[in-house]
Amino acid sequence: MKIKRIAVVAILVLVSILTYTLIGCNNNTSTEYDVIKQTKRDNFTILNESYAQKNQTVLIGDSIIEIYNTELFDGLLSTTVYNRGISGDTSDKLLERLQDNALNIAPQNLVVLVGTNDLSRKISADIICDNICKVIDKSKEAEVEKIIICSLLPVNKAINSNMVGTRKNSDIKEVNAKLKNICQQKKVVFVDLYTIFEDKDGNFDKKYTYDGLHPNASGYIVITAALKEVLNS
Repeated sequence: MKIKRIAVVAILVLVSILTYTLIGCNNNTSTEYDVIKQTKRDNFTILNESYAQKNQTVLIGDSIIEIYNTELFDGLLSTTVYNRGISGDTSDKLLERLQDNALNIAPQNLVVLVGTNDLSRKISADIICDNICKVIDKSKEAEVEKIIICSLLPVNKAINSNMVGTRKNSDIKEVNAKLKNICQQKKVVFVDLYTIFEDKDGNFDKKYTYDGLHPNASGYIVITAALKEVLNS
């Protein structure tokens, strides 16, 4: 009996490993939040419930949003800008937290930038865009006045191949093309940041990035100028 129990346990462990390998790391899903990401989400929920004002501007996305210094918008907009970025976020997890991290304060403007971490997990362009499409639909249902979808930024492996990982500019362009079409169909704003930051070789221009993946201060100034134009239009 003891041997049988050990065999059953071994089989269950093997099934769990195979499930994680075939599903958790494949094209359709991302991993669950760890304690750090969940704490960030919970913190944003508390801020929205008790402190944030309605009818403002919300930036939501992954680390490219999280490290965005929102004081760059000071004096440029008539609204306060709330940063709701979580490093490592994926499109499906952003969709899950959209209501309690953004929509529950009835933002006037919603800026979304997410998807590069999906690609690093080999999640397909179709799934990424389907999640962002659902973000748009939920935001429209919440009567957000202006929904802005940002393209994914290019990468530059020559600067830091470890940081860039498996991301490829060809895959990023595929996502961006699909996102642009979705935004046109749904009549929301698409901001093409890829073209702004692309160098002559199609990589993230080293003038605007410190690690080949994230913008530097000069990069964020450029992003702010692009967003200011559509937010004030």
